[in-house]
Amino acid sequence: MSGESIRSGSIRHRNGFLKSLVSAVSTLLAWLLPCLAGAVAVLAFAPFGIWPLLPLSLALLFYLSLRQSPRRAGWSGFLFGIGYFGAGVHWVYFSFFNFGNMGGFFSVLVTLLLVVYLAVFTALFSWLVARFWGPNSASPIAANPTTVYLLGLPGLWVGLELLRGWLFTGFPWITLGYSQVDGPLAGFASLIGATGISWLLAFIAGLVLLLVQQKWRALPITVVSLAVMVGIVLNPAEWTHESGEPISVALVQGNVEQSLRWDPERMLANINLHREASEPFWGVDLLVWPENTIPTFAETLPADLLPGLREKSREQQTDLLTGMPLGEPSSDRYFNGIRLLGGRGYRKRHLVPFGEYVPLQAQLGGLLDLLQIPISSFSVGESGQRPIALQYSDHLIAPSICYEILFSGEIRDMFPDAGLMVNISNDAWFGDSIAPHQHLQIARMRVMEVGRPLARATNNGITALVNWRGEVFAQSPQFKQTVLTGVLQPRQGSTPYVALGDWPLRGLLLLSLGYLYWQQRRRQMDV
Repeated sequence: MSGESIRSGSIRHRNGFLKSLVSAVSTLLAWLLPCLAGAVAVLAFAPFGIWPLLPLSLALLFYLSLRQSPRRAGWSGFLFGIGYFGAGVHWVYFSFFNFGNMGGFFSVLVTLLLVVYLAVFTALFSWLVARFWGPNSASPIAANPTTVYLLGLPGLWVGLELLRGWLFTGFPWITLGYSQVDGPLAGFASLIGATGISWLLAFIAGLVLLLVQQKWRALPITVVSLAVMVGIVLNPAEWTHESGEPISVALVQGNVEQSLRWDPERMLANINLHREASEPFWGVDLLVWPENTIPTFAETLPADLLPGLREKSREQQTDLLTGMPLGEPSSDRYFNGIRLLGGRGYRKRHLVPFGEYVPLQAQLGGLLDLLQIPISSFSVGESGQRPIALQYSDHLIAPSICYEILFSGEIRDMFPDAGLMVNISNDAWFGDSIAPHQHLQIARMRVMEVGRPLARATNNGITALVNWRGEVFAQSPQFKQTVLTGVLQPRQGSTPYVALGDWPLRGLLLLSLGYLYWQQRRRQMDV
């Protein structure tokens, strides 16, 4: 064999290897792209706040879903969800590993199962898009990108987002709309709520696709839509009005380590820590202690503890709200609650699965021992609970505990009667992660939806005072014992969202579905 033949064979071999390598890298990048897009989208939420990344990432998912087979699109949607929820709720791992004593393997496993479950929703979205509007779809309407991009895709995304917030008690964390708390669409919160803003973001993602593909006939729609959005954002209406005298508030952030909060030997020391921190602030209108500051039932406390606090409250004309379990320790029903000393309490209505109650407890058996949470079988508080009347100022407050702030429908039930919101939480479960920042962002969205100020007391941050527009005007540093003080102005009246809830959005989804069906039938008859 000649030297030239050997060189020629070597070159062909090298070229073949390079082609295979390029093909492998291209395939890998094609699979990684949706995952990366999902992870990048999380930068739109607190604490980062780079909101334009969200509609751009979503537009990329739309593009992939519309150009792939249903099977491939389903995988693209799944990988987008892995990136999105993996980056957005990875902090669940710290809750289980640092405070649940589950060990590294089980903590990773539980976190991965949660992320996979959530990613199923984005996988289903992409599969449905490809099935009905993709390149192999027989649907006549697939040939009309304007209708699909601006009605079909936003409607389908939000429909699945609503399902995610309801199924198995719901997990609506990092709903798209929360990214706009400090964004240009924040003015829509009082009109259509966080889920309605999600629809707007998906609508904008559809507009991005139309413009990138040079569908210039859509340009007028883009201009008009953006003009309407900007107009509403720049001219927010005051749907609520000031009511009564302002109230002074002191929020105690005890910064008790999570591992010590449920320690019976540390219970009285932890309570006394909050009593001592509160001492200079008796005389304010409202004093608030965080979730489960008193981690046991009233009947098991020293006989003089609560009566002493009630007497101090009466003498100083200060209402004291504290988190503590409610119910009888000898009964089968007890509740994560808020107690107004000398007044009535509130029982948490939306519990955290595997944190405050255990689904399928009988079936899971010994696995539950891994959680090692002293109280993990709270009962669900009754629906229809009314605002709590303060004793020494003429105001009603809408109470909520931790995770409940995610559920706008349950928060909205307290209005328009309540003049302000009080949320207590223990974000120590999340450690030094992005979760406390996301949690505060969600709470601010609830404020903007109902047009009421908020006092938010947490164990280790982020404790905050928020005005009725959702603006934080006082905030504590994390992981520091402190007392946050300020003045809140209660308000009355109903925002459109308080009055109508998600019904306008549901109506829009039904109208969109009806229009898509009508277009489909009309085009079929034309054929």
